[in-house]
Amino acid sequence: MKFELIFTFLVLISSSNSALINSRGESYECTYVTSDLFKPLVPLPPTDSPVTRCYNLELVVKDLAPDGFTRPVWTVNGQYPAPLLQANYGDRILVNVTNKYGDPASIHWHGMFQKGTNYYDGIVGVTQCEIPNKVTFLYNFTLEQYGTYWYHSHLQGQIVDGLKGPLIIYDPKDPFYGKYDYEYVMTVSDWYHTPSGILLPLFRADKYRGFDPMPDSGDISGLGQCDCSAAPKNSTCNPNNKMATYVVKKGKKYRFRIINTSSLVHFTISIDNHPLTIMEVDGDYVKPVTLNTIPINIAQRYSVILDANQPIDNYKIRAHISVCTPNNNLTINYNAPLNYDVTGILKYEGAEDKLPTSKADSLNYTSEACRDVNPSSLKPYYENKVPKNVISTFKVLVTFGNLPTGKQVALINNSSFVPNLNYPTNQQVVEGVDPYKLPPSQNAHVYECNSGDCNDAALDIYIVNNSTDSHPFHLHGHIFYILFNGENNTGIDPPNEADFNFKDPVTRDVVTVLPNSTTVIRYSVNNPGVWFFHCHIQWHLNLGMAVQMIESPSIFKNTTIIPADVTGLCAGIDLAMNKDNKNSKTE
Repeated sequence: MKFELIFTFLVLISSSNSALINSRGESYECTYVTSDLFKPLVPLPPTDSPVTRCYNLELVVKDLAPDGFTRPVWTVNGQYPAPLLQANYGDRILVNVTNKYGDPASIHWHGMFQKGTNYYDGIVGVTQCEIPNKVTFLYNFTLEQYGTYWYHSHLQGQIVDGLKGPLIIYDPKDPFYGKYDYEYVMTVSDWYHTPSGILLPLFRADKYRGFDPMPDSGDISGLGQCDCSAAPKNSTCNPNNKMATYVVKKGKKYRFRIINTSSLVHFTISIDNHPLTIMEVDGDYVKPVTLNTIPINIAQRYSVILDANQPIDNYKIRAHISVCTPNNNLTINYNAPLNYDVTGILKYEGAEDKLPTSKADSLNYTSEACRDVNPSSLKPYYENKVPKNVISTFKVLVTFGNLPTGKQVALINNSSFVPNLNYPTNQQVVEGVDPYKLPPSQNAHVYECNSGDCNDAALDIYIVNNSTDSHPFHLHGHIFYILFNGENNTGIDPPNEADFNFKDPVTRDVVTVLPNSTTVIRYSVNNPGVWFFHCHIQWHLNLGMAVQMIESPSIFKNTTIIPADVTGLCAGIDLAMNKDNKNSKTE
């Protein structure tokens, strides 16, 4: 078939490894990877020069019970969370994604700059079309950063259903090497018993007047405990589900890479009797700061160092849930018996096999709910030079509203984002469509860097939140400086620049915008392409809370050739739509 010929890569999948041969005849050994997050990481050894690493990911629906309740889970290689992927700074990574979900799919590589490979950012309708069922697609990009990242679906509600996993990139010059003996990855997430394919139509119905669907439970690295007494009749639920358990040796220090992979909830992390020293935030090093509790919003990451210096025993790992959006009795699953205190075990070698009896230090979750770690307490490890040549300032007004049909929508500058599923924006720009003339529903903000040094050029975004929700906003393709994270400022009077931090702001790729407030971020305009800027609450994204940042389109158009296998996905969707008479919705 013509559609099959469009794809330039041949993939031969076996149970473990396979060979990949590209159109130039180059061959790579690819690994069908699985992982166990409860075993210490084995960091990749440094190499004399960057290498190419190839992974096979098979997307399959499988019945699992992360919290004891059995439901279909959108797994990767049969796992939830999806397998850990590892690479070194500067490496090239090839990821074969074979879609066997029975539905379209895509994967976004959260936090990756994708310089020169904007078309592998994984956003359907923005940087690519869907990967159809029974198709293998290759993501191929170079890693220009280090730290703790993750990958997840950016289509429909598949992130709700389980398509999400960690991505760790090692830095051979990590200034904290030698400060710890071992390292672990820990993910925290909310969890829904009802698949998103059922939740989304209810949530997007014209007459729906509730708020964001409430989860049924939470988990730590894919293990949680739900209330089986509330499970529907004829369902399968294990009230004695395993607890997430991390084993440590007394006298050793551990780096925990913590990732919030939720769809809705904010977490506050603590481990009884063990202060946590932050040393990395969203991939960037910070000067060590020790806290008893770490608030972490959706899509954020922290690396912390834990000193296993307490008596040999078992200690509670606490992941306290905060729901940062309203609720009412019309909300889907509003009365779920959600346990807001998800727990795991920090187990010392030699401790008895029993539940922890440790007590929490005096914790005040209320003061940290729906917030970030105080930006003023986080200082960059290396000196930051905030770019001063601001070429564009963009005001983002965040509100909610209703369409004439009554359907609820999220609005940015009074417009709700609707993707063009069959003609991604980056392809439109490359093919000569004027980005300034895109339809209003594309929520496009276009800006050009015409100076000789775009590394010193910058853009400011004023995020004005006129809602009572807090919103974790994420920018693709960049990290940004948090200049101002205000409270009780609705943008009627813009914040005073005298209050901005130009000296030593922390850099992140996700920032929590507080209710009825203004946050100001700045980033370097050095990565031409089409970059998504959106709230990382899945339900708000589904309502259209997103903007397309179209950066230096003239440079992007003249320097970009989108590979045939990427544009071929769009041809494949056309064929699938003609055959199956379907048009999937995407976020």
